[in-house]
Amino acid sequence: MKLLRQRKRKTLIIIAVVSGVIVVGFLTWLIISLITQKVELELTQTYQLPEFASLESLNDVGGEMAIAIDGGVTLEHSDIATLNTDADNSEAASWPTASTAKMILGLAIMESKPFNKGEVGETITITQEMYDRYLWYASNNGSVTQVAVGEEISEYDALAEVFLASANNMADNLAMWAFGSLENYRDYTATMLKKMDINNTLVGIDASGFDASTTSTPADLARIGQKVLQNPVLAEIVGLKEYPVPVAGTIRNTNQLLGQAGIVGIKTGYIGDVSGYCLVTGYLEGEHIITTALLQAPTRAASFDKSLALVTGTQSLVKEQKIVQTGDIVGYYNSWWTGKIAIKAETDLIGLGWSEAKTETNLTMDRQNGILKIKIGEQDYEVAVKAEGYNEEPSFGDRLGHLFGWSNNNDIITEVDDNDSDINDAAEINESEPAPINDTHVSTNAPSNNCTIKYGALMLINPNFTVENDFIAARRGELISLTTNYGIKEHNAGNGDNLLDTEAAEKINEMIKAYEADNPGHTMETLSCFRSVGTSCGRLCAATGTSDHHTGLTCDLVDPAYDVSLDTSNYDAHPDWQWLKTNSYRYGFIDRFPEAWAGGPMSEPINVDANGTTGLYETWHYRYVGVTAATEIATGKYNNGQYDSLEHYLLARGMVNDLKAGVCNV
Repeated sequence: MKLLRQRKRKTLIIIAVVSGVIVVGFLTWLIISLITQKVELELTQTYQLPEFASLESLNDVGGEMAIAIDGGVTLEHSDIATLNTDADNSEAASWPTASTAKMILGLAIMESKPFNKGEVGETITITQEMYDRYLWYASNNGSVTQVAVGEEISEYDALAEVFLASANNMADNLAMWAFGSLENYRDYTATMLKKMDINNTLVGIDASGFDASTTSTPADLARIGQKVLQNPVLAEIVGLKEYPVPVAGTIRNTNQLLGQAGIVGIKTGYIGDVSGYCLVTGYLEGEHIITTALLQAPTRAASFDKSLALVTGTQSLVKEQKIVQTGDIVGYYNSWWTGKIAIKAETDLIGLGWSEAKTETNLTMDRQNGILKIKIGEQDYEVAVKAEGYNEEPSFGDRLGHLFGWSNNNDIITEVDDNDSDINDAAEINESEPAPINDTHVSTNAPSNNCTIKYGALMLINPNFTVENDFIAARRGELISLTTNYGIKEHNAGNGDNLLDTEAAEKINEMIKAYEADNPGHTMETLSCFRSVGTSCGRLCAATGTSDHHTGLTCDLVDPAYDVSLDTSNYDAHPDWQWLKTNSYRYGFIDRFPEAWAGGPMSEPINVDANGTTGLYETWHYRYVGVTAATEIATGKYNNGQYDSLEHYLLARGMVNDLKAGVCNV
C-alpha cells in the first residue's frame, strides 16, 4: 500500500509539473502572440476624379491661341490639341506682341510705383521730350492720346490712356518716367518676367509694342493677362468702357468684347502682316481667372469673332463643378478588429477640370482625421476627411478573439448607412448567394419569367432578359407622372406619359434640381421615360419586351438649351450629358449604355454578349439602380476602376450566371 501511494504521489507530481510546463508555455505563447500581433490599420484610397470635358474641340477656332487657367496652366495652340500643364513652351514660336506689350508695362509700373485701388498714384508732368514722342507716333500712324507740355497727369490716368486708348506715346512716357530710360525699362522687365516664370517674352526697343522687336508666345501673353487681372488697380482699368483724362478728354476702350460673355478686359493689338490683329481677353469662372490670347487674326473683326468663339467655347467646357461632395467616401481603413471603415469628405469641393490636365490625388490620414489632396493642372485643392467609427487600437478582448478565431470582424463590415450615397459597398461577394443591396425599396408585382425582376432596381431587361406584355401593362400601373408630381416637363409630350417608379421619380427630381443649381438659367427635361412598346429604328432601338424603358426606372434626359436631337457625336456640345455622367451616381442613376460597353461601332449588329457588352451607346439614357449600386458602377468596383455596364455588374456580383441565356443565380 505504501508503495502504491508513493507511485500515486509521483504520478501526481509528474502531472503537476507537466501541466505547469504546459500552462507556462501556453502563457508564454499567449503573451508573445499578443505582443507580436499585427495591429496595423490598412489605408486604401478609393476617390477618383470625375470625368472632365476635353478642350480639343476648340481646334475649330483657328489661329495662334492660348488659354491660361489660374495663372499656371497654359494651352499652347498652333493646333490647340495639347494642354501644357508644365508651362514649358521653350519650343513655341514667338510673335511680335503689338500693343499687348502694354500689359507688361502696366505690371512693371504697378511693381515699381505701386498704389492701391481707390488711389491715383504719383503725378507725372509732361515734358517737351514726351510731347515730341506724341508727335512722332502721330506722324507714323501709331495710336496716341493728345498731351501738352506742362500737363500734369496721374499714374492712374496715364495707365487708363495706355490700356483703353492704347496710347503708344503714353506707354513710352510712363516707362521713361518710372525707369529713367527705355533701356532701363527693358532691363527691369527682363528681371520681372523671369521672376514670374514667363520665359519666352522679350521686351524690345519701346514700351508700346509699336516696334516688332517685342515678342512673345500666346501662352506667355495669356499668363501675363492673368497677372494683369490679379492686380486690383489694373483689373479695374481694363474693365472701363470709357474714361475722362486731362487734355485728351474722354477715351474709349478699344476692346469691343468688354462685357460680352462675361469678359472683363484686357488688351488689343495690331502690327500689320507680322502678327496680324491680336487680342488678350479675360473672364471669371467662379473665383478662377481664365484668360485667352489670340494672334494672327487677319482682320480686326476676325480678332474679336475668334476671341469670342474661343472664350465661349472654353466657358462651355471648363466649368466650376463639384469635384467632391460632403459625405463622399474617399477611402477606407481596414483591419481585423474594425472591419472596413469608411473615410468621408467633411465638405464640398468646387473646382475646375479638363481632360487634358495632369491630375494627382493623395489621401493622407492622421488617426481619425485626414486630408484628400487633389491637383488639377497647377491648381491645388484640399478637402478635410474623417474616418467614421475609428478605433486605433483593438481591445484586449478583440486581441484574444482574433488570436483564437472568435472575432466576427473577419467579414468586412462597412460603417456606412443603408442610404449612403458613396463608393464601394463593403459586403463581400458570395459566389453562391448574391449579396443584397439595401439602399433601394424598388419592387414590382408585375408578373414575368425574367429572373432579374426580383432584384427590383437592378432588374435587367434586354434582348436576353425579356419581359412579357402582361408585365409591361402591370408595371405601367405602378408608376407615377413626373409632370404631375414634380413639374418635370417631357420635351416630346405624350411620348410615354412621363412615367417613372415612385422612388426613382423622387431621385430624378433631386438630380434635376442639383443640375439647375450648378447651371443657373438651365433646366433638364425628359424625352422619354417609361414605354409600353418598343421601337424598330435599327441599332439604337429595342423591340417590345427587350427595352430598358419597360423597367419604369429609365429616362432619356436633355437640357432644351442644347440640341435635343439624340446624337452621340454631339457629346462634347452637351454640358448637360457631361454633368450627368459625372454626377448622376450621387442620385442613384447610371449611364445605362456607356461607349466602352457598346460592343463596337453602332453600325454593327447589336451584341449583348456573355461578358456584359450592352450593344448600345446612348449618352442621354439614364437608369435608376439605387445610390450604392450606381456608385459601384460609376467607379468601376468590379471593372478595374472603369465605368461598368449593368450587365457586367450583375455578372460580377454573382446575381446572374449567364448573360446570353438569361439565367440568374438560383
